[in-house]
Amino acid sequence: TVGIHSRPQDLTGAGSVEWTTHADGVLAATDAVLAEYDEPWPPARATPVDVSDVYDTLADEGLVYGAVFRGLQAAWRRGEEVFAEVALPEEVADAAGAFGLHPALLDAALHAIGLLPLADGEGMRLPFAWSGVSLYAVGARALRVRITPDGRGGVTVDLFDEAGAPVARVESLSLREMSREQLAAAASATAGESLFGVEWVPAQASSDVVGEAWAVLGDSPLGDGGLAFADVDALLASVDELPGTVVVECVPVEGGSVPDAVRGGLADVLGVVRRWVAEERLADSRLVVVTRGAVGVLGGELVDVRVAPVWGLVRAAQSEYPGRLVLGDLPVGAGVEELVAGLGCGESQWTVRDGVVRVPRLTRARAGVAAGEAPGFGAGPVLVTGASGALGGVVARHLVSAHGVRELVLLSRRGPAAEGMERLEAELVALGASVESVACDVADRVALAQVLDGRELTAVIHAAGVLDDGVLESLDASRFERVLRPKVDAAWNLHELTRDLELSAFVVFSSAAGVFGNAGQANYAAANVFLDALAQARRAEGLPGLSLAWGLWAGASAMTEGLGESDRRRIARLGAEALSEAEGLELLDRAIAGDQDSLLVPVRLNLPALRELAESGRLPALLSGLVRTQPRRAAETTAGSSGGLRERLAGMNEAEAERHLVHLVRSEVAAVLGHVSPDLVGPKRSFTELGFDSLTAVELRNRLTAVTGLRLPATLVFDYPNSSLLAEQIRLEIVPEGAAVEQDDPEEKAFREVVSAIPISRFRAAGLLDLVLQLAEPERQQETAVGGAETESIDEMDVDNLIRMALDGKES
Repeated sequence: TVGIHSRPQDLTGAGSVEWTTHADGVLAATDAVLAEYDEPWPPARATPVDVSDVYDTLADEGLVYGAVFRGLQAAWRRGEEVFAEVALPEEVADAAGAFGLHPALLDAALHAIGLLPLADGEGMRLPFAWSGVSLYAVGARALRVRITPDGRGGVTVDLFDEAGAPVARVESLSLREMSREQLAAAASATAGESLFGVEWVPAQASSDVVGEAWAVLGDSPLGDGGLAFADVDALLASVDELPGTVVVECVPVEGGSVPDAVRGGLADVLGVVRRWVAEERLADSRLVVVTRGAVGVLGGELVDVRVAPVWGLVRAAQSEYPGRLVLGDLPVGAGVEELVAGLGCGESQWTVRDGVVRVPRLTRARAGVAAGEAPGFGAGPVLVTGASGALGGVVARHLVSAHGVRELVLLSRRGPAAEGMERLEAELVALGASVESVACDVADRVALAQVLDGRELTAVIHAAGVLDDGVLESLDASRFERVLRPKVDAAWNLHELTRDLELSAFVVFSSAAGVFGNAGQANYAAANVFLDALAQARRAEGLPGLSLAWGLWAGASAMTEGLGESDRRRIARLGAEALSEAEGLELLDRAIAGDQDSLLVPVRLNLPALRELAESGRLPALLSGLVRTQPRRAAETTAGSSGGLRERLAGMNEAEAERHLVHLVRSEVAAVLGHVSPDLVGPKRSFTELGFDSLTAVELRNRLTAVTGLRLPATLVFDYPNSSLLAEQIRLEIVPEGAAVEQDDPEEKAFREVVSAIPISRFRAAGLLDLVLQLAEPERQQETAVGGAETESIDEMDVDNLIRMALDGKES
């Protein structure tokens, strides 16, 4: 007998988490045989079925499939039979060999069951019980599927490879019909799995200790009795042996408005951080950015919204420069003892409260609203900002259609003149709402006050926002200003001008970028952390306040339309997937209706991707509570050091070392760009031509830093513009010129000298030019020889085989 069970990770340590049984069955020997598929393909007399929108239809019914599981390519019907073609997407096809039958491929094969007619035409049939399951071949990347009634109310599923050879058979798969209502309830129940909160948990003991040599920048009580310097330049000028830890305290800018104080504080920290990461002499030191009372750690705790955005900025900087920055938050009045305790925890983000060092962990939010319940928005007008944006329009429709809101005040910079606003108003009026669209820059306090004058609002939803992404070195005051105005100024104006109203909800749309610290979004992360802190501050004052730090939405909007396929692949590699509109609105309802924390993170996380990050040692500590991680073997922990790589290169001659490093660089480039193989990255092809930008350049730098142990600059792809040049630079840094013993084969040297002396016209005339180009760029060569046998890698051929290959090519 076989049983399949699971339970959530026991984060409490109480040992009370129950096991859930998912399936049970019997494993037995069988004589069942599936004959080869010997009919024509596509099947004769079968009618093609359009499957182009099948996954959109399933999503509308409540079944949302991620990109990996959208494998149904084509389908046909013939009487009661259904035939289909399914395939794994490119990005996971190489993983097929790790499974008997890849689960996403098997799942896609079953999607064709949905093409069988239902008796009443409603709902759909879903797999329930399996019998007679046999596997005949492993590692399939694509399948031909045949589904036939089994005579007992279920179906028989036969799976073949593209040559018609049998792969697997399900003799009988019984199905259960589910109505639309049941599917909707199930979708609602699972939506809560994408709603998270940030919990500050006591830090585990760490073996890390703070060295004796540490210093403080600027005027801070944390520098009493220790080394203190005015700024980074003074530190560099005054100390020969740089301290391993340097602390800078963020002091709130006094006087003026809160938005002005936010700008001043961010400008100060940005200047210090940019100077720090630009100085190579500080590459082995860490800068500790300390705030006081800027983080809501305990329930009801007051937070300083003027300083809180620093956390967003530095979180993004940490992603761009791993290991070089630390964030800490102390209580007002705390001193060196608390600072040392925080530094000793060994994590990149921490707080100290009541003498306890705490670190952030993303945890599943407590259950909010039950399926079918609707949060209340009061009986009066509801204000929605950013209404001309795609997300603002979606929310406005939902308020009317799902929650019965009958009065809407829609604010946007252009008001009724905004593109699509006339159509949106008509839709809302048709649904029974009265709508007033107003042109108003919410960041303009006077203009907003005029709009709000005399209005008794019952709820506010602030959904406005602007992106201006760029790596840390490219950001300046103007790029911060563009992002801060619609977030910081607008939200603060809404807070102050509505605080005397009896609001049932005050909801600000923040971004997971602020919680996670997305690379290339330091300005956007800072702006959104302000919203998170504002919601916490309102709660502490007894006012309604909720910040939703949204992950990516699937629908196009002004803030997502610039995302290319490579951007989306990068986001997916980091463990996040796009929320469908239905999922997003369900999460909105749950978050607003539940009496939970002031900050919630609605984001769809890909747990297998997070496990991969954990196994590679690249999982952020923030996410470590969501997946189990295994300790890495000692051999793996040293693999990413320059010493370990130097040892591997020591046994190679110069040509072998070059090939090894070029392959390493091309592999990392392929991973950054989302390619399935390094063969798609030409060693001489420029990074610019491959599609690199400043953000992908930072990601490549970080990956190469991890595998080589070298401190590499962010400008690396511009300084060394292709894989070959970059590999050579890495080789020189690990094994400088003159440090290695000359091991080149004399015959190889002679061969290279002869080849370099031959004019290219002679190669062309001899018909050898294409072959030589294949040697230079292996991606141009054929992967397999005639008959499917694998060819010997060009990189592994010696001189004799290279010449023989060229001569054979000429004779053919």
